Amino acid sequence: MLMRAWLLYTLVVITALTALLAIADSFPKPSSVLFFVGTPVVVIGAGLGAKFVREARTRRRTQQH
Repeated sequence: MLMRAWLLYTLVVITALTALLAIADSFPKPSSVLFFVGTPVVVIGAGLGAKFVREARTRRRTQQH
């Protein structure tokens, strides 16, 4: 489960960054605003994903003992 959680977390972050770049490329004029708003969203999402993976790892460790 842990490896799948990290893999899913990594894929979601990469997909979010790719979508952010694609949208910015489609709309060149508001791209600076998009990065100003989109980057914190991706960073917060990545932080929540890391927290989920850490909690999943902790739950797995406590169930084994």
